[in-house]
Amino acid sequence: MTEKNFYPFKTTSKIDWKSQIEKDLKGKDFNQTLVKTIWNEILQQPFYSSEDLKEKPIQNRFSPPAETPGLSPRTWSTTVSISPYNDKIENKEILAALENGADAIVLELDRDPNWNELLKDVLLPYIHIYIKPLQNAGVILLSFSKFIQQMDLNQSDLHGGFIWSPTGDLLESNGDFAKKISLTQQVIIDWKEYPSFFPICIEFSKYRNSGGTGIQELTFGFGEIIEIVSSLTELGIDAKTCFDNIMIHSSIAEEFFLEIAKLKSLRNLFSSLAKQFDVETSPENLHLISSTATWSHSFLDKNSNLIRQTYEAMAGVIGGSNSIWVIPTEGKIADTLEKRIAKNISLILKEESYLDKVMDPSSGSYYLETLEAEICAKVQSNITSLESKGGWLKSFQTRELQKSIRETRILIQNQILNKVLVKVGANKYQPSKKLENNLEIQDFQEKEFQLRPTRASFSLEKSLAQ
Repeated sequence: MTEKNFYPFKTTSKIDWKSQIEKDLKGKDFNQTLVKTIWNEILQQPFYSSEDLKEKPIQNRFSPPAETPGLSPRTWSTTVSISPYNDKIENKEILAALENGADAIVLELDRDPNWNELLKDVLLPYIHIYIKPLQNAGVILLSFSKFIQQMDLNQSDLHGGFIWSPTGDLLESNGDFAKKISLTQQVIIDWKEYPSFFPICIEFSKYRNSGGTGIQELTFGFGEIIEIVSSLTELGIDAKTCFDNIMIHSSIAEEFFLEIAKLKSLRNLFSSLAKQFDVETSPENLHLISSTATWSHSFLDKNSNLIRQTYEAMAGVIGGSNSIWVIPTEGKIADTLEKRIAKNISLILKEESYLDKVMDPSSGSYYLETLEAEICAKVQSNITSLESKGGWLKSFQTRELQKSIRETRILIQNQILNKVLVKVGANKYQPSKKLENNLEIQDFQEKEFQLRPTRASFSLEKSLAQ
């Protein structure tokens, strides 16, 4: 029989631990030596304890319970991207991806395709389909709507959405916001009867991929949501309909634990923001797509990117994403092998690493729980400041938004260039000539209203290429 005093260890408080650490530092300042500033705004302590938790941790749900008995509690879609240039040829690529483990596709379109040819033999009720218009969004969204209406498909059997929003369009084309909101209003009306298809996607990812921090990503991303919902309610669409039709696309960079906390904070902040519009929604109702970050990849070592993609995807799973989208480093021009490896990362995390067996494995972590609370508080404070200055649209028009992201981008790129920050495979432990490492580096061009994706190692890559 186990006695009650089987663990007769004296309880050690956080103050006791800190006192011991200060003794071991032998005169060195605790804060300067061990406390780290992350994302320029949050202090990361060297250790955390139960005393840091303000509330008792709860296990989060990232999706409703599975409809089929016996399935694992944690589900996510393995997502691949297709850039159709020939509908018949790309149809074969889509079918090959779906037959080999993928269950979600992103169609990156710069034209209006022949949907019957492109999606021939694709069983839409069993997959997620995301439409990402690169230009002529109105034409592409309308033609897909007509295609779906012609099909004998139950409205509840269509899953996915449009990776498009009026604010995201502004950062690409600097068009008329009023016209884009009008298009958004019509798109919501067209798709209101499809409960699992989301006609609006706020691309938080563009802030991260263009060099912003996780805090900036959440701040400006939620600023977009406030701008869109406020504008749509003025046109007569109620706030609940707006929130029910929004999904979010986030980007996962290489700060593993920070990204987990960021994604979990994102869900809670979405629910909190909805309450500000008198809308009750649960964090699990948010549909969240997470992609690996182009920002964290390096063109100096192609092979190191495979490791980055793996732990970024893992952070996406633990952080609660509904779709994991591993983007090949070479993007549209990636070869068959690279696309296959990118797809298989998500499958390995599910089929071989068993990350689907527990819904929320990071719940209860003193570090992550505290970090989530600090991220939420900081983002809420930043959003309040953003709104006091006129909101997201005003910040976009005055270019203050773009300026803040570019300042962060340049700071990080210079730190990597000067080896202040370590980038494995780039400024530290560079690959030998035997490795396949040199990808073509193109000039980076960006108009004043745009935020274009780039890489943290871009300045270093450019200096070495000269």
